[in-house]
Amino acid sequence: MKLRFLILSLTVFAFACKAKDPALEIQDDLKTSMQTYLYNGVNNDSSNIKYHVEKVVYFDDNIKKRYVCEFTVHMKTKLFDTTGIMKAYISRDFKTVERLY
Repeated sequence: MKLRFLILSLTVFAFACKAKDPALEIQDDLKTSMQTYLYNGVNNDSSNIKYHVEKVVYFDDNIKKRYVCEFTVHMKTKLFDTTGIMKAYISRDFKTVERLY
C-alpha cells in the first residue's frame, strides 16, 4: 500500500511540475520593456504612430549588470509602415532602457 502511494505521489509531482524556460521569460520581459519605452520614453503620440516589437536578440553583460539587446521593431503610421532594428541597453530589473540608435 505504501509503495502504491509513493508511486502515485511521484507520478503526480512529475506531471504537475512544468519546467519554464527562463530564456523565453527574459525575452518577453525585454520586449515589454522596449515597447513601454517606445510609447512612454520618447514623448510619443500613440494616436499617430504604433510600435510592435517583433523579435529580440540579447546578450547578458555580467560585468555591467545589464542586457545588450537588438530589437526588430515594426513601426506603423498613417502614411507608411516599416520594420527596422533598434539597439538598447536594458537594466536587469527591466526598468531602465538606454537606446543606442
